[in-house]
Amino acid sequence: MTKQLLFFIIFLSGISLFYSKNLTAKEPGYCYLCDTAPANVQVSNITMTSGTVTWTNDPTVTSYTIRFRQYPASAWVNVNQVSVNAFTITSLMPCTTYEVQVAKVCSGSPSTSAWSPSLLFTTLNMNYCAASSLNANVAYTSNVTVTPAGSVLSPMVSNSGTSNYTDYRSDPTRKVQLMIGSTGNQISVSKTWTGSPNPVFVRAWIDFNGDGVFDSSELILSSGSSASSTATSTFNVPATAYQTGTTCGIAMRVMISETLTGSTCGTFSYGEVEDYGVYLLTPANLSAEEINNRKNISIYPNPASDVLNISGIEGAEFEIYSTAAQRVSKGKISGQKVPVHDLVKGVYFIEIRDHNHITKLKFIKE
Repeated sequence: MTKQLLFFIIFLSGISLFYSKNLTAKEPGYCYLCDTAPANVQVSNITMTSGTVTWTNDPTVTSYTIRFRQYPASAWVNVNQVSVNAFTITSLMPCTTYEVQVAKVCSGSPSTSAWSPSLLFTTLNMNYCAASSLNANVAYTSNVTVTPAGSVLSPMVSNSGTSNYTDYRSDPTRKVQLMIGSTGNQISVSKTWTGSPNPVFVRAWIDFNGDGVFDSSELILSSGSSASSTATSTFNVPATAYQTGTTCGIAMRVMISETLTGSTCGTFSYGEVEDYGVYLLTPANLSAEEINNRKNISIYPNPASDVLNISGIEGAEFEIYSTAAQRVSKGKISGQKVPVHDLVKGVYFIEIRDHNHITKLKFIKE
């Protein structure tokens, strides 16, 4: 009887020890939130060669790891032992798109958490003069659309709300692509008022010679004082324009103002200023195969409810952005189909990437 009781006590002790070990399987100091990636990752203070990455601090972790690379494909560069929730990446290439992710580092195991979702940012090129309205609550730009001549390059469509000044040069979904020497390109600017429409001027420039100044000869749209909802213009790209290719862009400035200001810089009473990045290309930038591919790529149905069919290409990667430039989906085209059933109703842009070349198309999710 005594032996049986002793065996039973040892048996219970073993069970207790087993559960104790399993309950404390993770090392002391292990961050139980380490399975979650850092939240609210953002990039600000973007310059020609740097950008500051920030995220929500987690007081339970010891440090963070950051990794970044040129987008869409290159080797990751890791920055370890970042002790605060901010880091400035330096020595970047001007006017280049980068991908960045952040992970937590814990004092136990595993050593890092999941990586945060990829965030894209593009370094700047030219330091253009500042321009802004003092009051954006009267009239503002609600849409800018630039349609390149021909069928090779995709239109740039930018919907926006009210602001005194917005710099879209770092937004890869709002890049203007134009062919050097092309004629018959079009720009359309939609005006919106918070109250009754008042006459405003609309002007737009592209820094064709790449000198960092919007010259009077680079004016592509000049609409007189009008309360009409849209201003449009057709323009040409000079054969002598600064060639940027697809690696470094210059800027387009769109300005709505209540008076015809004598300068592209400075402030004015009410209206809005928006800057956009521009790629100026030559046929040499696009191979004959790519030109044919861009002509042949199309999407249907549009509007789409469940699946977006992609014709003219297979196996390429895609990314879908909202009109607010937020990436909502990414993946690889399979069977010439892209699922869109999870998207909410609205307007989107799909970027199709094939051999580092991008085709951007607009569609509606119904």
